[in-house]
Amino acid sequence: MRKFYLLGGAVWLAAGLACAQGALSLDDYLGQVKAKGSDYRSAQAAVEGYEKQSHQQDLTYSPQLTASYNHMDDQSQQSSILAAQQTMVDSAGISLSDKLPFGPSVSVGYAFSNINIVYPQSLLTAFNAFGPGSFLSSYYQVSPVASLSVPLFKDFGGVQTAAGVKMVQYQLESAEQNSAFQRDQVLYNAKVAYWTLALARESVVIRQDSLDRSQKIWEWTQRRVARNLADPPDALQAEASVKLAALELQTAQENEKSARLSFNRLRNQPDDQVAESLETLEDSLAQAKLDIPGNLPDRLDLKAVEKAADQQKATYDQAYQNIYPDITAMASWRGNGLDPNFPNANDIAFGPNHPTWSLGAQFTLSLDVFTAQRTADGYQKNYESALESLKDKRLEVSKEWQDLENHISDVQKRLDMATEIEQIQ
Repeated sequence: MRKFYLLGGAVWLAAGLACAQGALSLDDYLGQVKAKGSDYRSAQAAVEGYEKQSHQQDLTYSPQLTASYNHMDDQSQQSSILAAQQTMVDSAGISLSDKLPFGPSVSVGYAFSNINIVYPQSLLTAFNAFGPGSFLSSYYQVSPVASLSVPLFKDFGGVQTAAGVKMVQYQLESAEQNSAFQRDQVLYNAKVAYWTLALARESVVIRQDSLDRSQKIWEWTQRRVARNLADPPDALQAEASVKLAALELQTAQENEKSARLSFNRLRNQPDDQVAESLETLEDSLAQAKLDIPGNLPDRLDLKAVEKAADQQKATYDQAYQNIYPDITAMASWRGNGLDPNFPNANDIAFGPNHPTWSLGAQFTLSLDVFTAQRTADGYQKNYESALESLKDKRLEVSKEWQDLENHISDVQKRLDMATEIEQIQ
C-alpha cells in the first residue's frame, strides 16, 4: 500500500517537474487561443466576413459603367437592286447609369458608329444625275443619350429599394454580432479553462499533502498500537483516513486531467499534456480584476436580436410595397449626328437641330392583390414575433445582470468570511 502511494507521489513529482519547464501566463495562453484555436479563428473569420458582406447592398446605389464595341460585316444577298452589296459597321458606346437613394434612375451615354456601304455600280451611276453625295457610302453616326425614370407610386422615394437594402444589411449585421458574441465567449471559456486547470493543479498538491499527512498519522498510530499505547480501532480509523485521502487525490487527478483536455482543446492541441507551469490562481485573478460598471453594458447577443428585429421590419416594408401599382414616369433625350466627317457628326449630335425626345409613363398592376396583401401580413407577423423576442431578450439580459450583481455581493461576503477563517487558522 505504501509503495503504491510512493509511486503515485513520484509520478506526480515527475509531472510537476515537467510543468516547471516553462511558465505560461494567462495573456500568453489567450494569445495561443487566438492564434491557434479553431473555435476562436472560426468566429473571428465569421465576424470579418459578415462585416464585409454587410456592405454588399451599397452596390445598389453605386453607378454602373458599361462599354461595348461591335464589328459587323454584312454581305448577304438582297432581293432588290437598290440594296447594298455589303455593309460594314464598327460601333462603340459607353454609358453610366445609377439608382439614386431617393428613387429616380438616371443614365447618360455616348455611342457612335462608323458605317461603310458598298452599293452596286449601276445604282451609283444612275443616281449620279442627282448630284454627288446622293448616296453616302461612308459616314459616322453619333448619338449621345440621357434618360430619367421616376417611380410615382410603388417604390416612391426609393422606399422599397431602401427596404431591400436594409433587409440584407441588418441580417448580416445580426449574424456579425452573433459571431462576435461567440468569439468573446470563446475567450471567456479560455480564461475559465486556465483558472480551472490552475485550481485543479493546486487541488492535487493539497490532496497529495493531505495523503502524506494521513499516511504518517497511520504509521504513527500503528507504532502506538504495537506498544499498547493506543487501541487497535485507532489504527483502523487512521487507515480509513488514508484511503479516503487517496480517493480524494484520485478524484483531484482525474479532474486535473479533464481540465488539461479542455485547456488544450481551446488552443487546438490534440493531446492532454500541459508542460507549462501556470500562474497561481491568486496572481492570475488579481490581474484580471475589472471595475464592475454601474449600469448594464451593451451585450453583443442583445444587439444581434435588435438587428434581427430591424431586418424583419425592413422585410415587411419591402413586401408591403408589392400591394401598390407601379407607375413610372420616363423621359429621355438623344442627339443625332450623321456626317462623313466624324467631328462634324459629333457637333451635329450635340447641337439643337436633330434631337429625339421621349416622354412617357408605364402603369403596372398585379391582378392578385389579395395574395400580395396576405404575404405582407405574414411578414408583419414575423416582425411582431421579432419584437416580442427582443422584448424577452431585454428582460432576460436585465435579470441576468441583476442576478450577477447579487452573486458578486454574495461572493464578496463569502470571501470576507473565508479570509477571517484563514486568519483564525
